[in-house]
Amino acid sequence: MEHSDEIKSLFKMYLEGKTDLVQNGVLFRYLRDHKDAESELSAVMEDIWQKEEMNTDDVTDPEAELDLIWTKINRNRQQKNNRIPLLKYAGALILLCSAAVIWYKLKPGRQHVVDPVALVSKTTVGSEKIKMLLPDSSVVYLGSETKITWPEHFEPGHPRYISLEGEAFFEVKHDATRPFIIKSGKLETRVLGTSFNVYAYPADNTVTVTVRTGKVGVIENRNGIRTTLSLLSPGMRITYRNNDHNYQVSSVKATESDGWISNRFVFRDENLGDILFKLQRYYDVRFEIKNPALARCRFNATFFNQNIHGVMQQLSIMSSGHIKYRINNNKTVVLWGETCE
Repeated sequence: MEHSDEIKSLFKMYLEGKTDLVQNGVLFRYLRDHKDAESELSAVMEDIWQKEEMNTDDVTDPEAELDLIWTKINRNRQQKNNRIPLLKYAGALILLCSAAVIWYKLKPGRQHVVDPVALVSKTTVGSEKIKMLLPDSSVVYLGSETKITWPEHFEPGHPRYISLEGEAFFEVKHDATRPFIIKSGKLETRVLGTSFNVYAYPADNTVTVTVRTGKVGVIENRNGIRTTLSLLSPGMRITYRNNDHNYQVSSVKATESDGWISNRFVFRDENLGDILFKLQRYYDVRFEIKNPALARCRFNATFFNQNIHGVMQQLSIMSSGHIKYRINNNKTVVLWGETCE
């Protein structure tokens, strides 16, 4: 299997993801045993792409293709130890592929170049909530201080990429040929058609994904290493911590995933500091806690269709009067009093 035509055929199969472990081993050994293998394979790749250029989708995102390549790297890295000696040759092949993908997409003089799809974004302000319709008829509800970015139109047969900073509830139109992928920090949320909530404010330490219907895959993309964290079904939530990259999967009521859309906020055994931190965005107020110990008070609380006065009154009652407060011009809430502990 070391003749040029056979290697060329095998390498093309590798690029298309059609090789098995045995065939991969042949390629990697070829790379190991032939000092000119990398330059030869580069020539093979150029020849293949030049012949297939007329059938190539010119708007394919090089980053998306590299994502697929890195996914293959991670699968190789996780194979059993008896295949580890081949990994360094696999790594060289992957680097070759990555460089070739970038070269192919950006090389001068390519024909039939299509302008990249323009990106559109929308940003909400404090206390604002809006409902949007994406180009594929998916529905998105944006929370306050949230930014979402999406392409002007989704290409047929290609993933529907969305970027999110903040909180949003998605009702995704099903399309098995075009996965819906939301990038928020180091996490990617992948679906075909379902409804779920993503909480991903850059200033916060946590990102959460909560599923109401369907199934959702959550993937961590950190330093080029892609790891599937969980496959979530209705009533499941993943909480990912940005500082230490740990995560936890828990069960919740599926209806809690989009409660904020109807001004319903549910907190389960959360401390007052975290509760106020989340509420300040939706009420567009600033909280000042005079006694830092109050921030450690823990509550199980549900606020439904209440203004900031009703929320603070309820918290004061739940603390048995330990929490006292004053609201200044509906913009600043000052809290003081004894600790709840």
